Amino acid sequence: MRTVVPALVLTLLMASVVHGASWYVALNTTQVSLVVGPTNSSVVLNYVGEAREAVYMEVYELTYTPLINELVSLARHGVAVYVVLSCNVYGGVPQGELNAVGELRMAGAHVSFNCLYEYVHSKVFVIDNETVILGSINPTYYGFTRDLGIDLVIHNSTIARVFASIILSDYYNKTLEAVGYPGVVVSPINSQEYLSELLSQPGPLVMAMEELYPSSGMYGLIQQHTQRLVLVGSHGENQYAVSELGAEMISGLTAKAIVVGDYIYVGSVNLDYTSLHENRELGIIIENPVIANEVASVIESWAGMPSTSASSTSTPSSSPSSTTLQSPALSTSTALIAVFFVILLAYLAKALLRRGRRRRGYL
Repeated sequence: MRTVVPALVLTLLMASVVHGASWYVALNTTQVSLVVGPTNSSVVLNYVGEAREAVYMEVYELTYTPLINELVSLARHGVAVYVVLSCNVYGGVPQGELNAVGELRMAGAHVSFNCLYEYVHSKVFVIDNETVILGSINPTYYGFTRDLGIDLVIHNSTIARVFASIILSDYYNKTLEAVGYPGVVVSPINSQEYLSELLSQPGPLVMAMEELYPSSGMYGLIQQHTQRLVLVGSHGENQYAVSELGAEMISGLTAKAIVVGDYIYVGSVNLDYTSLHENRELGIIIENPVIANEVASVIESWAGMPSTSASSTSTPSSSPSSTTLQSPALSTSTALIAVFFVILLAYLAKALLRRGRRRRGYL
């Protein structure tokens, strides 16, 4: 039986998710797994290819041929395929995407360009209203084969339906006022609030953020974590994060992930004003110590990789809860100790020189 969700059913779905909610959701380890680009990005293709009834997806750009072919095949075999794309793309909508849209529509897929936001920057797939894949891995050649990204695969039918309802709302270019399901992060609705709450939690901070700009207003919250590892993408404005937060620039970094204690954020939201307040962005904050360790370990493995400009005062540890993450203050102390020893050696050398001169005077 096909799962087609017309506008009337969409209204009922949205009514079920608009209510008060917490900024995070607790999930069992069996419900969540990790996709790390480019190591195992092909997992996304596997899940999409296994769809039996419906695929709902919302992405910034769609040019990755293997995924396009998979979606075309699904649509031809009677699977309901709904695709939401951004009206606005930096540099313009690529011709390859326009060609893909034509193929998808010819195969019977439903494709819509959303024009309500500065950019529709989400990267979300909902499979059969049972599984959600979301994060930062773009369905482009570089997104799947080169870039450093992180997605979560979540097996939870309730969460799947929440994201499906958001995607369908965007498909019909309807304005969404609120999504109150726990942990679901949506720009421009609640991302500033939820991510601020996450960064306000105590404990060491491990994060990879493609864009970490002062316009986010979150530098103060990050600086409260004296033990932190912060990785950013190779963008000019990230120099502020390098100088003020001790961040390290990593080439090819597109991940948007934050770990504080047992809490993890993964999604498409960057920490800059446009991403938080003007784009459509989607993500999730979950509580799970095992997944927190896995995400932190991935970020730590990227630290020290080649970059166009690197400057970091943070040293990664074996886990996000470790107290061995180095802080900027510790680096300053190390420098002062080094200066002290240099002065001490100079003093000793001068004293020995004077003693030698005195001995020569007695001869």
